[in-house]
Amino acid sequence: MIAVHDLTVRYPGQACHALSNMALEAQPGERVLLAGATGCGKSTLGLALCGAIPEIVPARRTGAIRICNRSIDGRPVRDMARDVGFLMQNVANQIFSDRVDEEVAFGLENFGTPAQAMEDRIQQALELVDGCHLRGRLIDTLSAGERQRVALAALLAVDPQVLVLDEPLAFLDSNAAGRLLWTLERLSRSQKTVLVFEHRRDMLRPAVDREVSMAAGYAIQAPPPALVFSPIVRGTSGDPALVFDSVDFAWPGRAQNLLRGISFAVRRGESVVLLGDNGSGKTTILALAMGLLRPKNGRIQNCGLAARKNPPGRLAEKAALLFQNPDHQLHLPRVGDEVRLASAKPEPARQALSSMGLADLADRHPRSLSMGQKRRLTLAAALCRQPELMLLDEPSVGQDDRSLASILEQLGNYIQAGGALLTATHDRRVADALSHRCLVIKHGQLHEAGKPHCSLE
Repeated sequence: MIAVHDLTVRYPGQACHALSNMALEAQPGERVLLAGATGCGKSTLGLALCGAIPEIVPARRTGAIRICNRSIDGRPVRDMARDVGFLMQNVANQIFSDRVDEEVAFGLENFGTPAQAMEDRIQQALELVDGCHLRGRLIDTLSAGERQRVALAALLAVDPQVLVLDEPLAFLDSNAAGRLLWTLERLSRSQKTVLVFEHRRDMLRPAVDREVSMAAGYAIQAPPPALVFSPIVRGTSGDPALVFDSVDFAWPGRAQNLLRGISFAVRRGESVVLLGDNGSGKTTILALAMGLLRPKNGRIQNCGLAARKNPPGRLAEKAALLFQNPDHQLHLPRVGDEVRLASAKPEPARQALSSMGLADLADRHPRSLSMGQKRRLTLAAALCRQPELMLLDEPSVGQDDRSLASILEQLGNYIQAGGALLTATHDRRVADALSHRCLVIKHGQLHEAGKPHCSLE
């Protein structure tokens, strides 16, 4: 079903190949986990398999790719979409509609599917991803995990023979992740070929037939052993850097509050982890803390400043928020520029790049990096500013084990130096390593969870 031989890809202006003599085969009904370090070429392989390279994404491609026993050479992407469904790492890049139903119907409409058959396939696809409750919703009101489910449903509705999923667990809560693993089993029984790129290998292994690892653009035989992450040490407890007091929030036009009576504090020298299902309000709490959203009721204090009375720019002088999508925070022409802008002296900037494994990429354009590298770049820039408070939204997405270990080490140093940290995550490894305390959002209310149960949502 998938046959790749001597595949080499090189992007314009880059000295090294993104893929080099890559070889891979996968049979009908086979589920293959493809793992590897951040930036090793997994996403590039996905773009090549669906024909986006070189038709949409400029790059020089050589070698042979056969899908469903046909060469992809000369086949336009619109034709390839019948055979290959590619779930991108950043699903915002492949969502085209305003509402959930329209998005799931998008591919079916383009292929001329009859109306009644279309309705049946939309319903079936949303059932597979446990997303029927999202029907009728505006895409803009969905969380990242909910958007990920909708994008996958849109692919499943078209019913391609091959599915290539780039970090499908990235933003999913535990229930949705379990549903995805069940869906992979069902697809396998239907003789679909599924190729999954994922760093959280321990979660995928029970649901795949074999694992292949990549390094520097080619496949290797032996997957590296998984790392175990040690909990970070609590710093000297200080005054609260962030305070929520009886905060309510509702989206405009919606009668029901998303958040009700939210009260908590994060002290200097403390790391607090925020858990909850997709759409429960974790990202909303971070946005409220930075003044990007206004509460319906209640009081929010950020580093001694009232969030309601101060513009986000003023709050950003003392606090840093790292978005789920790092593209929204990268604006300069070189990687090194992003970090140097945040540091008054060159040496801290150099050290920050080195600590995140980005020193050799200082002259690259930020948009040429992998998603994991971009995320580490935004974190390096934030740490250079030495904020009193850091708010992180899914910091582990796109990170291999070694990169995640580097992130956790730097965050541990930040806490030891007196920083305050609030992290929203679905990744149990991050929750276990970063949590001095765990807060769980459920049905709009906040509950404190004991450390032994911190990774459970």
